[in-house]
Order: sequence, then structure tokens, then C-alpha cells
Amino acid sequence: MKYAPALLVLPLVAGLATSGFCHPPSEVTARFETDDLLLTVTVMHGVRDAAKHYIEEIEVELNGKKMIEQKFRSQGDGKVQEAIYRLIDAKVGNEIKITAGCNISGRKNVVIRVEEKQVEGEAETRDAAE
Repeated sequence: MKYAPALLVLPLVAGLATSGFCHPPSEVTARFETDDLLLTVTVMHGVRDAAKHYIEEIEVELNGKKMIEQKFRSQGDGKVQEAIYRLIDAKVGNEIKITAGCNISGRKNVVIRVEEKQVEGEAETRDAAE
């Protein structure tokens, strides 16, 4: 019975030590190309072993409706997970929410708006007029 406190403390210490290595993605960025209807997602998630600790899932919502849910079994490398999706239903003014989740612990998201493509040469014309 004198070892009972030690048996209670051991799982707590092990849990705290392990949780120090688990973390959500540090950053999620996204870019939408209106011409091609392509969404490029970059998830920063620095890990030591990308086969054991990785971005497990990326979800894409368009105006609050889940459009894509992709599962991964490993991460591209020890720093980043990238993905490209075609969103054929996206229109100017729509909101795109991207959520990335770690296989061990934590999620992070970013929200972007679909914007009109700048007309080629428009910026040059403005600069020349000024």
C-alpha cells in the first residue's frame, strides 16, 4: 500500500511528458485562384517523426457547408503538409474555412474570402496615371 501514491503519480508524469511533444498546427494558410478554382492549403506543423506525429485531417467548408474532408496517414515532411483542391462551386464573395487537425492533439483553422481576380494590366494603368 505504500506504493499507491507512486502508482498514481506515474501516469500523470508520463501524460505530461508526452503532451509536451503534441501540439496543434502552428499556422494554416490558404490561397484561392479564381481562374482555376484552385484552393492551395499549407499547414505548418513542425514534428520530429512525420510518420508518427502528423496532420491527420484537412476539412474545407464553403459558406458553412463541408465540401472536403481529407484524411492523411503521414505528413509530407517534418515541417509542412500541403494540399490542393478544386472548388468548382466557389463564387466571388464566398467564405472558405479550412481546418487542419493533428493526429495526436489540436486543430487550427483559417477563413478566407473568394475575391475577384485583378484584371491584367489594371495595376499598371493606375500607377501610370498617378
